[in-house]
Amino acid sequence: MRSAVRYPRSAVRDPLSAVRCPLSAVRKPRSAVRFPRSAVRKPRSAVRYPRSAVRGSLAAAAVLATVISPARAHAQIGDKVSVEFTGAVNTTSADAKDPFVFLDATATVRLTDTIDVVVRPYARRLPGGDWSKEMYQLQVRYQPDIALPVRIDAGIISSPLGIMTLEMRPDRNPVIGTPSYYFSPLPSFDGRSDRVQVLSGGYPLGAMASLSGRRWDVRAGVTDGTPARSRRMMSSARPPARPQFVTGAGITPIDGLRIGAGFARGVYREPAPSTATLPPVQEATATVFNLEGEYAIGYTRFAGEWIRDNFETASTPAVARGLLLEAVRTITPRWYAAARATRTSTPVFYSNTRTRTRRVASGAETTIGYRLSPEITLKAGYQASRGYTAATWTHAAAVSCVFFKRWW
Repeated sequence: MRSAVRYPRSAVRDPLSAVRCPLSAVRKPRSAVRFPRSAVRKPRSAVRYPRSAVRGSLAAAAVLATVISPARAHAQIGDKVSVEFTGAVNTTSADAKDPFVFLDATATVRLTDTIDVVVRPYARRLPGGDWSKEMYQLQVRYQPDIALPVRIDAGIISSPLGIMTLEMRPDRNPVIGTPSYYFSPLPSFDGRSDRVQVLSGGYPLGAMASLSGRRWDVRAGVTDGTPARSRRMMSSARPPARPQFVTGAGITPIDGLRIGAGFARGVYREPAPSTATLPPVQEATATVFNLEGEYAIGYTRFAGEWIRDNFETASTPAVARGLLLEAVRTITPRWYAAARATRTSTPVFYSNTRTRTRRVASGAETTIGYRLSPEITLKAGYQASRGYTAATWTHAAAVSCVFFKRWW
């Protein structure tokens, strides 16, 4: 009987989780029945062929065996390469003929027993027809063969903060939408637009070292941009690179429960001269702190995170906060239900009075999912949201079709 305890997805932060077991490690044992050679030896043919003909036949047989043994070639490729693709089409009742389209592929190539290369291009179609592309991961992963589980990632790496970055792929997202504060920019704090978010869904350029034990995990490193803003590595308009110190840790006190925290600090705003309406500004620093937790019991999983950003400005710092709560329940092997709620609080600058007023944006979503096949999942749900300056909520029905396929 299967265990009733289900482990949270955050366990993938474990450095050992990325190690793929080669097929050679799970080969079937040889048959226990061994026949003597004499019992199966065929009588010699009465016809004797010259050696040159035999050699030619052996060479042809070797070529033919390579051609007619795709399973063996497939297994050899699978030991070194893993390819995954996921695509999704989402639409809502607000504009059913103008869908979101997501295309996300990941390839992992094992160069040696300790070094992997991960490539993950990503593209999406926004409502209105505009397409955007991004390289979410382009990294080298090193896992030395030592007693202490250690992993070093360098390049365009997965975001080191935020529990929901593990669910950005459509096949891993239990609902249809994504948390708004990962992509929607915060309003201006002091009249200047820095296009920062509470936490970014984009992936930075940097290097991170991760360690883990049976009940703990820790990571630290340097990235080229604040976690509160996407670097958009394939865009020529991306913000200037500024080093950020990033660290985080987590504990697993009991099976099924993980509690973690993260911290990042670095420059987010460049110096700028004065304008007709704004004074000059000096460079400013952003400090990001988050708490996260997951708990799984039986066929139910709960997850949540709380984020606090402190943005230095020309006057007093601007403090933005984000909160997310999520629950997922597996009903049958094919059916599941999920719900997510978000809340963002931030100061908003009004130029006419040159004052700040704290505003709140909220969102809620419920989803029913059905796994039609191992590759296709259908989702239907309800979405509600209210912006920073909106007085009422907006409501919509949403549907999604998700495709996932893994080769090797």
